[in-house]
Amino acid sequence: MNMLLVLNILQTVLLLLITSGVAYLVLRSSRGARGTRKSLNSRRREIYGDLVRILATLGKTGEIRKEELLDFRSRTLDAALIFDTEIAAYIEEIYARGVKLMSTNELLKGADLSIGEKRDEITVENARQTIWLADQLAMVEKKFGSYPEVK
Repeated sequence: MNMLLVLNILQTVLLLLITSGVAYLVLRSSRGARGTRKSLNSRRREIYGDLVRILATLGKTGEIRKEELLDFRSRTLDAALIFDTEIAAYIEEIYARGVKLMSTNELLKGADLSIGEKRDEITVENARQTIWLADQLAMVEKKFGSYPEVK
């Protein structure tokens, strides 16, 4: 009989420990979820800041270095996970147009490109990308209108 009583007490203590552990995990998880929302807004602000920074750089110089583009790409790669598809596509378009601008700038600076029709095509493409990207600095705030927490 004593052995049965000891086993019952042991089971009760273990059940209480398990219940306490589960309650602790639930409490910690709910606190973590609130922190995640803060992190999500913080991450959105970071991406918005990266976007404004790259557009400001392009607006000042009309050029962008490969390293700056790669840094922008790596810092905004998760945009598709935390923004809607329109914003994610917009960030992707800015990156793609930045790559085109960088490529046309490099071609125009190269000694291999002689005066002629090909150079004119590249110059027009370069101007098209420069103008579009320069216009985006004024458009960013409108594009991110549905995310007031980023501004």
